[in-house]
Amino acid sequence: MTRLLFALAGVVLLAVTALALVWLAGQLLAGLGAFVVGLAAVLARLLGFLTLAGGLGGLAYFIASAWRPAREVRR
Repeated sequence: MTRLLFALAGVVLLAVTALALVWLAGQLLAGLGAFVVGLAAVLARLLGFLTLAGGLGGLAYFIASAWRPAREVRR
């Protein structure tokens, strides 16, 4: 009878340990998912900013290079 109780306790202990490991893996994956979503949002905002900054910089460069003085510049 003692062997049966020890075997039953071992099975219960293994089941509880496996359940704890599954819970821990779920917590880690949820944290990793939140990190990935946050990182994607930051990178999307950065891409939008860089696109806008590049476009405005190109526009400023184009306007500055297309500008000509009204009078001839003396050398």
